[in-house]
This record gives sequence, C-alpha cells and structure tokens, in this order.
Amino acid sequence: MKKFTFLFAIALFLGVQLLYAQTRDISGVVTNSGDGTTVPGASVVVEGTTLGTVTNIDGEFTLKVPADARRMIVSFVGMKTANVVLDSRTNYEIVLDPDIFGIDEVIVSGVSAETPRKKLSVSVGRVSETELKEVPASSAASALQGKMAGVTVVNSTGEPGSSSAILVRGATQIAGSQDPLIIVDGGLMEGKLQDINVDDIESIEVVKGASAAALYGSRAGNGVIVVTTKRGKGLGLNETVITVRNEYGVNQLATKYDLTKSHGYLLASDWQSYNTFTKFEGVTYPEGYSGGWGALQGARQLKADRYMDNPYAVYYDNQEEFYTGNDFYTNYISIQNNTGRTNYLISFENYEHRGILFDTDGFDRRSYRANIDHHISDKFNVSASNVFVQTHQNYPGGDSKYNGGVFFNLLLTAPDVDLGKPNPDGQPYAFLPDPWETTTENPLYNLWKKENDSEWTRFMGSYALNWDITDAVKLRGEYSFESANQMNTQYQPYDTYERGGAGFQYSEGLYYKYGSKLFAERAAANLFYSERIGDINIRAKTSFLYENEQFYSFSTTGYDFGVAGVPSFDAIKGNKTNTSYQSQIVSNNIFAILYLDYKDKYIFDGMYRYDGSSLFGENERWQPYYRVSGAWRISEDVSISGIQELKLRAAYGTAGQRPPFSAQYEVMSVSGGVATKSAKGNKDLKPSHTSEFEVGLDVDFLNRFSFSAVYANGVTTDQFLQAPQASYAMGWSTQWVNAGTLESNTIEASLNAKIVTTADFSWNANIVFDRNRNTITELNIPPYQTGPQGQEAFKAFYIREGETFGVMYGTHFLRSMDELAQQIEFMAGSMDDYTINSDGFVIPFGTEGTAEEKPVKQLDEEGNLAFVKTGDANPDFKVGFSNTFMYKGLSLYVLLDWKQGGDIYNKTAQWLTRDDRHGMMDQAGKPENQKKTIDYYKAFYDVNDFNDFWVEDGTYVKLRELALSYNLSQSTLSRAGLGFVKGAKFSVIGRNLLTFTNYSGFDPEVGTTDGTQIFAYDFMGYPNFRSFSASIELKF
Repeated sequence: MKKFTFLFAIALFLGVQLLYAQTRDISGVVTNSGDGTTVPGASVVVEGTTLGTVTNIDGEFTLKVPADARRMIVSFVGMKTANVVLDSRTNYEIVLDPDIFGIDEVIVSGVSAETPRKKLSVSVGRVSETELKEVPASSAASALQGKMAGVTVVNSTGEPGSSSAILVRGATQIAGSQDPLIIVDGGLMEGKLQDINVDDIESIEVVKGASAAALYGSRAGNGVIVVTTKRGKGLGLNETVITVRNEYGVNQLATKYDLTKSHGYLLASDWQSYNTFTKFEGVTYPEGYSGGWGALQGARQLKADRYMDNPYAVYYDNQEEFYTGNDFYTNYISIQNNTGRTNYLISFENYEHRGILFDTDGFDRRSYRANIDHHISDKFNVSASNVFVQTHQNYPGGDSKYNGGVFFNLLLTAPDVDLGKPNPDGQPYAFLPDPWETTTENPLYNLWKKENDSEWTRFMGSYALNWDITDAVKLRGEYSFESANQMNTQYQPYDTYERGGAGFQYSEGLYYKYGSKLFAERAAANLFYSERIGDINIRAKTSFLYENEQFYSFSTTGYDFGVAGVPSFDAIKGNKTNTSYQSQIVSNNIFAILYLDYKDKYIFDGMYRYDGSSLFGENERWQPYYRVSGAWRISEDVSISGIQELKLRAAYGTAGQRPPFSAQYEVMSVSGGVATKSAKGNKDLKPSHTSEFEVGLDVDFLNRFSFSAVYANGVTTDQFLQAPQASYAMGWSTQWVNAGTLESNTIEASLNAKIVTTADFSWNANIVFDRNRNTITELNIPPYQTGPQGQEAFKAFYIREGETFGVMYGTHFLRSMDELAQQIEFMAGSMDDYTINSDGFVIPFGTEGTAEEKPVKQLDEEGNLAFVKTGDANPDFKVGFSNTFMYKGLSLYVLLDWKQGGDIYNKTAQWLTRDDRHGMMDQAGKPENQKKTIDYYKAFYDVNDFNDFWVEDGTYVKLRELALSYNLSQSTLSRAGLGFVKGAKFSVIGRNLLTFTNYSGFDPEVGTTDGTQIFAYDFMGYPNFRSFSASIELKF
C-alpha cells in the first residue's frame, strides 16, 4: 500500500509539472471602441474550457492558458463579444465594439439552442438583469409592465401577495384561463410568479404566440414566460461576490373615492345642537344617545324636493381611518463564486409587504436559493437549481376577493358614522355603527376580529446532466419537480358579532381549514447536434418529455364553538362539513427541431411535436404541433448606408391549451351519500388548438436606433366550453365540448434609441407599442353572458358568434332625439313630450329637476327593452415609454405606461348609487336649477341591471416607475479607504406615483385575478396604491 501511495504521489507530481509545462501566461487590456476607455469587469475565457478571468478596474487581465489553446472569448454587458485568436503574443490589446441594441444578445427560449437575437426567426422578448435592477419589482410579473410589446400585465388588485394577470398578445380562450406557461430554470412551474424573488433573476424571456411557443406544445397556447436565475458562471476565475440589498418603503392610497357628503332627509329643528350624530326629523332618540346602533323609533323623512343637499352634523374621514398606509421592506443577500470547474449562487430573501389597510399583516415571503454548476470533466457537467419559498398572506377581514367584503362596508358607510365607537361588551369598533344601514357592518371590526390566512411552502428543483459525446453531439438529461403545500385557515371567535336578534348577537364562531398538496415532476432526455459544414450552420435537437402531476386537497368547516377561545374542530358543537379532491395528470411529449443558416444570412427553423395527455378525451389522446419559420438578414447580402442590421422574418406555428381535469369525465354531485348527475362526459374532447402566422421586420440604423415591428394573426379552434344539455338529457345538465373559434390580430412595435452617448452623460429611451383585436368567429353553443368568476352579479360581458371578445352588453339610455324617433311609436305621447336634459339624456319634457325626471331606455323593433352593446374592454392601443439618464455615477430611470381606450364596467359606482353614497348624488352648492333628485340617479342604478351609464373609458397614463440612483465604483470606494467594497448603489424609488385618467373609481387598472384578464370589471376591490422607498445595495 505504501508503495502504491508513493508511486501515485510521483505520478501526480509529474502530471502537475507536465500541466504547467503545457501552459503559458498571457496578459492584456480591454478597451471600448466607442470612447477609448478601458472596460473593467469584462469576462475573458479560453474557448472550449472553463479557464477564465475578469479585467480589473483598469481593464487589464492576466491568464494562464494551455499551450494548444486557439481562441479566447472576451465579453461584457452592452458590448459585442470578441473572438480573439491566440498566437505567439503574450500581451493583447482587445477592443470591444458597443452592442448598442443587443443584437449579439443570446436567446435560449423557443429555439433549439442558444441563438443570437440577430438570427431569431420568431418573436421572443427579453428583459435583462440590468432592466430588472432599475426598479426591483415585488414579483417577476410586475417587472414586465410597460417594458415589452405584446405583453399586458394587469395589477387588478392592490392586495399584497396577489398575482398580476398576464396576457401575451391576444386572448386565446373564450372560457378558460389566459395565463401563459411559466418555466423557471428549465422546470415547469404550476404556481405564480409572485413566488419568485426578482433579485435572483438574471433574465425573463417571453415566447410570444403559437408560432414561437410551438416548441412547448399543448401547454403553450397562451405563450410562455421563461425565467432564468443567476449563477456564479459569469464571475472571473476564483472570484467571489457577496451582494447585500436592503429596501424600505411606505405605501399610500393615491386618491380617495368620491362619496357624497350630503343627504336628502329632513333635519330636526335642533340638529345643530348635536355633534356626535345627525338628528333627523321624525325619529325619536333614546336618552343619552350619541350615535351608532340603538333603540331608535320612527324613520327618516325625505325632503319634498328629494335633493341630497342637507349637511351632516359631524364628519369622519373613514377612508383615512381604513386606508392607513403601511410599510414594506426587502432584505436580500447572495454569495456567488466561480472556481473554474464549479460555480454557485446561494441567496436568501426576506420580503414583507403590509399594504395600506388598517390592522392587516399583508404578505410576507422567505426565499432560499442554491444554484450550482460543476464540470466533472471536459465531457461531463452537472447543474442544479433549488429554491424553497415560504409565504404567508393575510386576507382582509376574512373576506374573499369578489364579495365586496370590508371594501363594500367602508364605501357604504355614511360620513357621520364613527367607526371607532366600542361595542356594548367592550370590543372595539362597533359592529353595526350606522343605525340606518341594514346591509353593512363596521369594516374596522371585521379587519380586527376575523382571521383569514394562507400559508404556502414551495420547493422547486431543476437538475441536468450534460454529456459532450463529441464536439458536435451532446446529450442532456433533465429532471425537475415542484412540491407545494397550502394551508388556509379562517377563524371567527365565539364572540364575533353577526346580525340577528335585536340588531346583532354573538355568532358563536366559525372555523375553516383548507389544505392542498401538489407534486409535479418532469423528466426529459435531449439529444443535440451542432456543427458548421462549409457555409451552413446546423443545429438540431430531439427530445422526450414526461410529466406527472398529482394534486390533493381537503376542507373542513365548522360552525358554533361550544368552548370559547379554542380554535379547534374538537371545540365545535354545531355541524361540520368535509370535502376532498384528488387528481393525477400524466403526459408524454416527443419533439424535434432543426435550425439551419446559410452564410449567417438565410435562416430556416422547423419543428414538430407530438403530445399525449390524460387530460385529452379517450379518443383524442395524442395531438400534433409544428412550426416553420425563416428569416433573411438583408444587411448581410446588401450594404445599405446607415443600416447596421436589417432582417425580414416570418413564422407559422401551432400550440394548444389543455382542458380542465374533469372535463372529459362524467361528473356526479354527491350530497348526503346520494349521487346526482351533473356534467356528461366527452371521450372526444380535445385541447384547444391555436395556429398563428406572424411576419416581422427588425432594423438597427445610424448606430443609434433599433426598430422592430410584428404583425400576427392567431386562430384558436376547438375551444372547450360547457354546453347546456337539452331538457337535461338523460339527467345531465351540461357537457364540455369543443365548440368555438377565437381569432386575434396583433400589431407590435418597439423602438430603442441611444439618444445621447458621451463620456460622462447618456440618455437611452425605449418605446413599445401594441394593439390587439379578438373576434369570436364561430360559436356552436347558444350565446351567453359571462364575467369574472362566472357569478351572476358580474355578467356584464356577452359571448356571441361574430362579436368582439370582451364586449359588454346591457340596456342603453337614449342620448339623442334621433334615437327617440326610432321608437316613439312604442311610447306614450309624441316627440314633443320629450327633451334632452343637462346631462345629455332623453327625459320626459318638463320633468328636469323633479322626481319624475327619468332617462328613457332604448327599445327594440318590437317595443321591448333592447339588449345592445354597451362597451368594449379592449384598449385601442398600449404604449410603454422608458428613459434612462446617466451622468457619471448618477442615474435616473422613468417608466410611463399609457393605455388608450378600453371600457370598464363600474359596478362599485352602481352599488353606491343604490345606497345614496356616490359623490355625483351630492347636490350641495349647486344652483337650484341644476340639481337632480335621488330618484333620477336611482333610475341609473336600475335595480342592479347592466346598462351603459356605468360603462366608463379606462384610458390612463401612469408614471409607473421612477428611480434616482447613485453608483460608487470600487476605484472611488478605494480612494475612500473602502477598497474591500466592490460597488455600492443608493436609490430612491417610486412606484405607481401618478395616474392621469378620467375614470371615476380608485384606479382604471382593473380586471380579474382568475385568468380572464380581458374582463375589465370594477367591484369593491382592494385599490392599487403608490409607494416610496429607499434602497442600498453593496457588493463585496
């Protein structure tokens, strides 16, 4: 053994000596061709190896290279990569040209292998780490707002932790979700983007439309978002970087809702003697009454003129009390290292956001990440990406997102109501603070008393083994998984008030638990071929992909605690109900893709994929998808003065969307052990099928501008919709069928400009534009009304063949005498008996300003109320405009977001009118001849029916992001004696600072969070808000 050890030591020593004998030292300097300055931080790597370094603060480097090395690759962000031939020299002067618009930027999504943007033949958008760091977003979805043409991000609610809705190009689903597929570090993500820490992200790529997303098959009909997180591979050899970032800020409601400050009731003769409540005529008040719920006798009496112009005795700013504005903060630390063969990133984030509501915890997230790459040998390397996320979300007042809840109660509370009064038992915030309001409760009480919390744990892992069989052939094995657990708890203690008895009483409590467990795994085998043969560059890839997803959930609800103060089902004396759900989805997918380019100027891309999924009907288990695309780099063929890059491209491809789990099966409703038929099964159910043709133009010119334009036409057939069964055939009420076609037309354009570039100052601008139209060209089921969550109260939207998807239907109030003339035959009197009032509506003549003033509705050809188009939620166009100004170490970033058009149905305003709370009903201070009665506005309320009075223009311009930052370089820090700090960045940040709009609600950026982003519907939601923060980032 000793002899063997001795010989091994000698061999090792000789091997090391031989290795050193076969290497040589080189050095050099890297400069910028634009201004001649040196480039610190540039990467210098020996081609085909992991040997490399980075330039120092003077742009210099030294490197030990193998004697047989032929080339080295020199790169830096914003510069074109240089491929330098290694010859007998020992010192190199390397000049990098500015890559003004990132044409050498590499795209990894939707293609066979890494592809420079200049060679793309499909549409893939990219947001880089540099752009993400300008204003760090709370989620990856928010980071896309206003930065990419064809991508719509709607923050439909300001509730912390809620996910933004994302629409890529046009809608593809009439009834299903529009959410794109999410891929993180190669693994499919079933969760939402708000679980991804933006500080960990290196880039976000968006694969737009079916022509580009065909590679992802039956899950990619809505487009694909690909998130790549940071690693250590970009560092120099044996370099370690520690990054610490802390941000602290405050939130603020930007504008309060316009509510009436007057009422229409008779005041008691001595009303001014009271300053805690408003004393009305006709009401007897108990001795010592000071406001709130009490034994009042009688009723308020409306004034004879029925104008709301009388004052209250006291005013409370209840919106100020409710929307308190809270803080938020982020603590982030990461460690990156590169030892040549191994690189890694380890990070931790602590994020907490309390929103703007009184006494709510909001949302918090803890994220732990570990990414590592290791070269086992020159032929084998492995990589691993791991993230563990814990989140907690506190829902306000125990209410769900769509029942109005505490927001409903707040807005319907009169201004003379003191929400801070105590209850009879000493609990704070009187449960029924308004003696005249029978439908509302104290929102502060519900925020304080009722608990509704969700906790999530999510672990995602993505692993790969790469084998370079030859220089041209590579094999890659991949495995990824996602394990997610949720627990939602709702708790209302025994002494929680509810309505009943003499106004209110103890509810005896509620306890609810919902738990779910998801485990999704994915395994893939990929074979790559890449080689240049003469003038032809060939890249090919063939893959097999296996998916397995298992989901389980349960819920238990119990009412009435037998023991107070014990949140346990064992303490429930009343009924308990239990439900459970379980599903498993298995899919197998096979695909192949071929890329060819000739002389780097004629580009062809072809792809075929075959998907099999258990979600498809038994007779339709396998579905094909394909793509054909091409591009011509004209500027490589023809020299055009002032044109650096000119490319024409076109693509045609198909993708799909999988139907819901239960759609193909017979569904039975079970209650009390008895099964009842519900939905009929369908063995022929297919995924929806989206085919898209796009054509694009990309041009870089004058070394200063980059322009891109795309037109895309998409057609989605085989929509999966629920069709009613005639006369409940065989007991079934509905059946999922493929029964519709939706067509979209999209125009996208972007312009990047380097407006000013000098040694000390630069101004870069980016403008993105898009316009989309969606039409239902075929519908094989009867037309129907729909809306967010499918609830009856929200069905302002109409689905009908030949109609634009996203239109609103209802009744119409006449606004001209010409409209009246078309229906006068069905009305009492003649044209002379009607007129136009000061608001522009047709009313009976002589009634203006009286209780008889009522707007006239449109009638159809038979004299019945007409059911007509009242609005269209689709915007005319959207524009994002970002600017970055830099002067030495100081930078200013500004992002403006403009949406032109797009109607909103304002259900909030409609309900406020029902309860005499909307600000437009306030007649105080108006001339007598311009006042309107309560009855006039109640006519527009229209008993909650949908009508065009509540359809408002959703146009807005937003100052979405603003950041002022100062960067200190290592050289500056060294002069201050802080050479151990590699860089420091100090920032002041504003988000959603200003909104310019005519919309009357809190914010025109409304929608839904259930995937149906096209429905712009405003109903008593958590308003969006603005925030101000300060951030410091240090690198060691």
